[in-house]
Amino acid sequence: MAAVLSAPAFADTACKAIHGKLSELVVAPFASPNDPLGRNLVTALGTLNAIGTSIFTTVGPGPIPGTLGATTKHLFLVSEEDQLTALGVAVFTPIAGTPNVGETLTLTITGGTGKFATATGTITATGTGFNFFPLPPGPSSANKSFFEFDLSGEICGVN
Repeated sequence: MAAVLSAPAFADTACKAIHGKLSELVVAPFASPNDPLGRNLVTALGTLNAIGTSIFTTVGPGPIPGTLGATTKHLFLVSEEDQLTALGVAVFTPIAGTPNVGETLTLTITGGTGKFATATGTITATGTGFNFFPLPPGPSSANKSFFEFDLSGEICGVN
């Protein structure tokens, strides 16, 4: 009788590098009336290919004089079963002479569903928010606002 050896049935929980592009388009207020600070439609391309949404949960002064800050909730829909959630902290720095801002968004992964149920990690998105000003209304569908980012970071605990 031969012994059969097989690999243990453990999930692949190693950390995986994330890189790519992230775009966010501002949703018109009538489409998200329960999100008074705003909602965006998200598209991620690269090692994380997903569509999704982000909601501003707070908006106010930034950590450095002259900047603005916000917190967000993000959802990345990879498939119906596999959805990744994250909490974000954004810093917006006005670009002189333009209606645009430089933005750094730090996403702390909080899990999700399916293969992302136990996911952790951090993703940093750096880029530009276009047509951010004037305030009010700020980033809005009326201003034709949108955001473009480069992504980097890692996701751990994906099974």
